[in-house]
Amino acid sequence: MIVVGAGIVGLTSAFHYVKNNGGKVLVVEAQAGPAQGNTARSVGGFRMGLFTSSINRLISETTVKYYLDVQRGGYDLGIHQIGYLILLDELNYDMYVQRVQELFRAGTAKLLLRDELKSKVGFIQLDLVDEEAQLMGLRPIKGAIFSPFSGYLDVEKLAMHYYEKLVEMGVEFKFNTRVERLKLAAVNKIGHPREPFAWQEKKIEAVETSRGLFEAEKFILATGAWSQELLDPLGIDSYIKPKKRQIFASPAGGELEAFFNVKGFNDFGTLPMTFIPRGPFVAPRIRDRSLWMGLSDDIGRRWGLDFEAEDLFFYDNVYPLLRKIFPVIEGVRPQSKWAGCYSINTIDENPVAFRIMNLIVATGGSGSGVMKADSLGRIAAALAVDRKEVELYGGVKVPSTLLGIRERRIEPEMLVF
Repeated sequence: MIVVGAGIVGLTSAFHYVKNNGGKVLVVEAQAGPAQGNTARSVGGFRMGLFTSSINRLISETTVKYYLDVQRGGYDLGIHQIGYLILLDELNYDMYVQRVQELFRAGTAKLLLRDELKSKVGFIQLDLVDEEAQLMGLRPIKGAIFSPFSGYLDVEKLAMHYYEKLVEMGVEFKFNTRVERLKLAAVNKIGHPREPFAWQEKKIEAVETSRGLFEAEKFILATGAWSQELLDPLGIDSYIKPKKRQIFASPAGGELEAFFNVKGFNDFGTLPMTFIPRGPFVAPRIRDRSLWMGLSDDIGRRWGLDFEAEDLFFYDNVYPLLRKIFPVIEGVRPQSKWAGCYSINTIDENPVAFRIMNLIVATGGSGSGVMKADSLGRIAAALAVDRKEVELYGGVKVPSTLLGIRERRIEPEMLVF
């Protein structure tokens, strides 16, 4: 078995394949170490009890429960359940509140009315009725949805958890090895130099890399935003496209200390990871005591691989909106910035896992890859051995074709922010 990609999905796929089936596995990775591509550029946020789609809840919550148990077992994953806070303006308040009634009843989310929100976060601006706010399309904040069990983790620590286990299992890694092509061959060769012909049954025979040819009987492609670079030449579509996302960070201090002095949301005394109308978010990071700020823009942002963070994007798009709602951000200048690419599933923004020939494609995290990676890896491993059913963490069993394309039956997520 060859796994292409040592990001978080490649690591989980390799881990669950070896754990359940044994055998020799080689992981091929273009970067110098595990999880140094888009995984390393992730915020590491995770939702617990904050999805309307039952499939989203299933694959994310079983994954996060595994992570929580790993940390409870003594392996530090940097998990901080500071909560998610979704601010609701007057335009969208009724729509969102209606959509999440089930979550309120389940106790995984709570509705905060305007007065309670203001009492907890004294430095927040909720009125937003001035001309500048109207110009930016901001409207008065009417309330918020609070998800107490959500939070973030350290993606590097998570990746090392799987990597160390894989090394113990005897899995071989080849880093600094870029896969340039998936080599197609006929299942039953006739010795002709131009085969495989259209009428022949086909398989992936090997991966051509910057360090030579590697052959295997089965392959898992877990290359995220790079997936179509390898699939397009074969005429295979995973419906995945890359889109740049950017994060900017400033150390706490001065007025920004306010974000780390908020009572009533979590045990850390911080503001939850907060999403405001029109898109930006802020996330107080406890261990490095810094404020992460970002925005996942959509229309106007071209598809394609791009890893250059843009100062002007922060000052033109992120900063103006955040400053209106959190005036303490006035004058902030990020001291670090980075960019990565979401592997966006253009069908429904849920992960994709399917088998074609002897190739399993596992990708399409669409910004939630970390919080769904363990479940996605289990599904990919099951597909690799033609297992019809897969057991997710905690004993929940689902069809291994759950995240496939041809018979996909995934309900759309209504809680998108």
